Amino acid sequence: MGKTLGKGTFSKVKYGINTDDNHPYAIKIVDKSQLAKEHMEEQLKREIAIMKHLNHEHIVQMKEVLQTAKHIYIVLELVTGGELFDHIVAAKRFDENTGRKYFQQLINAIYYCHLQGIAHRDLKPENLLLDSQDRLKVSDFGLSNLQRSSAEVLQTVCGTPNYVAPEVIKEKGYNGFKADVWSCGIILFVMLAGYLPFDDPNMNALFNKIERGEYRMAKYFSDEVKDLITMLLVVNPDKRGTLDQVISHSWFKVGWDVAKFEEVRQRAMGQKFAPTTTQCNEAIVEADLTERQATAASATTTAEAVDAAGLDAFDIVSRLTSGCLNPLMSGTLNVVRRATRFIALGSKETMMAKIMEALEKAKSNPKAKEGSLEIKGFKNSSKGLLTYQLEILPTVTQGMVLVEMRRTRGDTLDFHEFYRSLVDALGPLALKAPSSTED
Repeated sequence: MGKTLGKGTFSKVKYGINTDDNHPYAIKIVDKSQLAKEHMEEQLKREIAIMKHLNHEHIVQMKEVLQTAKHIYIVLELVTGGELFDHIVAAKRFDENTGRKYFQQLINAIYYCHLQGIAHRDLKPENLLLDSQDRLKVSDFGLSNLQRSSAEVLQTVCGTPNYVAPEVIKEKGYNGFKADVWSCGIILFVMLAGYLPFDDPNMNALFNKIERGEYRMAKYFSDEVKDLITMLLVVNPDKRGTLDQVISHSWFKVGWDVAKFEEVRQRAMGQKFAPTTTQCNEAIVEADLTERQATAASATTTAEAVDAAGLDAFDIVSRLTSGCLNPLMSGTLNVVRRATRFIALGSKETMMAKIMEALEKAKSNPKAKEGSLEIKGFKNSSKGLLTYQLEILPTVTQGMVLVEMRRTRGDTLDFHEFYRSLVDALGPLALKAPSSTED
C-alpha cells in the first residue's frame, strides 16, 4: 500500500499495488471502532454484500474484502478519471451527444441494478466516476437497499436534497426504483444545462419546489430531450416514466448498442441477487472476512509503516477529500472538487493579501474585519446573486495554509466556476495534486 487518496469520518482510501501482477487498486480501510461508534456496521455489511454481487462494466468493482482486529479492508477498482461532476463544471455544460453517451451508460448500470433488486438511492454526478477510457462508473452504494418487488415500500429518507425524488421527501414510503429514475432525470438535466433544475439556499423552499415539480427547461434543449426530461421529472411516481420507456425513447436510442444491452440484461436475469435479509448479508460478509483475515495482517503492518513515516504535502491535501477516491485538485483536468478547500503556499498574512487582491480583481466585493482571516463577499452573475464566505486556516506545516470557501447563496455550478477562477488566479501558490496517481 502507498499514499493516501482520501479520508472520511471512519475510513481512508489508500493507493495499492498487487505485488503479483503490479495491478493498481484503491483500498478502503475502515476503522471498526469508529464504525461501531457511528452505528454503521449493518450499513457497511449491506454495502459489501451488494457490491460483492454486482458485476457490470459501468459499476465500480469490489475485488476483495479482508479484516484484522481493528480494520476492514475493501479492495476496489481504481478509477482515475475523476467525478462526472467535475467534468460538468469544467465544460460548463455538455452538448447533447456527450450527455447522451454518459446517460446511456448510467441507465445501463441502473437497469442492471434494478434487475438485481437493488435501488441505489443516492444517484448524483459526484457518485459517477469516469475511468481512463472515459467510461462512466457508478460508485458509492452506501445508501443502496434491496427492493424485493415493485410493490414494496422503502421508508428511509436518504439521498442528496437537489437530486432526491418528491415522494422520498414526504416520508410516507416510496419505491426505490422509481426514486432512482427521478434522480437520473435530474442528472440528465444538469449535464445538459450546467445547473440544477431545483435549487434554493433555503431547504424548505427547495423541498417545496421539488414537491410541486417547479423548474424551467433550458432554452437550448432540443424538443426531444425536453420530452424525455418531462417524462422523468414527474412528481407522481406512478405516472413517472420507467427505464424501459427511457430506453425506447427516440432521443435515447441514438447510438444505443441494443445487442450489448440485451446481453447484459440476460446475464442479470440469470444471477438475481439472493440475500434478502440482514442476516443473509451478514453471513456473506463474515464468511468472506474470516477467509481473508490472515492476508490482511501483513497489509496492516504496511499501512502502519506508511502512516508512521509522516505526511507529505499530498497527504495533507488527501485528508481534505472527505473519503473520496480522487485528489482535491487535478493537475490534468484543472478542475476542483465539490469540497471547496485547497492548500496554499505562504504565510496566513501573505495569503490573506493575495486572496483579497484576486477577489477584488474578480469584482466579487470582498470584505474582511481588521485582523480577521475571514472574508465575505458577493458577485453578480448571469445566474443571479452569488454570495460566499472564505476562511484561511493555518496548518501545522510552516509556510502552508488551508483555504476553505463556502457558497452561502446562488447557483451551485456558478459558485464552482468562481472558485476555480480564484484558484487559477493564485497560480503556483495553490497546491495541486500530482497529475499521475502513480507518482
